Amino acid sequence: MLQMAVFSLYLTIVLSLVWARFRFFTVNVGTGRLRALTYDFAVAIQMLSTAWHFYNVTDITKPELIICALLYSLSLVIFWSAISTAKSLDFAFSNHVGSIVTSGPFGVFRHPFYVSYMIAWFASTWLFGTILLWLSFVYLMAFYVMSARKEERMILNSDQASEYQLYQQHVGMFLPRIKRWKRSNSKL
Repeated sequence: MLQMAVFSLYLTIVLSLVWARFRFFTVNVGTGRLRALTYDFAVAIQMLSTAWHFYNVTDITKPELIICALLYSLSLVIFWSAISTAKSLDFAFSNHVGSIVTSGPFGVFRHPFYVSYMIAWFASTWLFGTILLWLSFVYLMAFYVMSARKEERMILNSDQASEYQLYQQHVGMFLPRIKRWKRSNSKL
């Protein structure tokens, strides 16, 4: 029963990501078709392999399922709060610089979508631990880091550079800056 509940959370993540890929993110000129396809392929490996394991693996312990459910839930909260805050964004590797979003989860991480994906893929990879999941996980982590760095370089070469540099000083790329966050919230 618990395994089906965790799988339902996972299915919600999958449906959310597929929806966002085709309805939320825009793919502008500059997004390499090969990069987008290899990314989609790695995500498909994660999605299909995890679904297969949920269906076929029965010896998962209750504590493992609870930890995985918490990670999936955290991933969903970050993802949907980023959706509601951003309204629309470009797909990774775009050559377009849009407006800088600094509220909501963007006030905690500069790249909350990537953080939500990392958490979801890690949870599945940790839970089932197959070589295929680990390989796709490592590829996806590298993809997110490269995408984030490219996006930030583009912003730093735009007319929004000074605003973004200030943002970088206060908000971590993938992890919150606890000391600065505590300091800024204690002034409220």
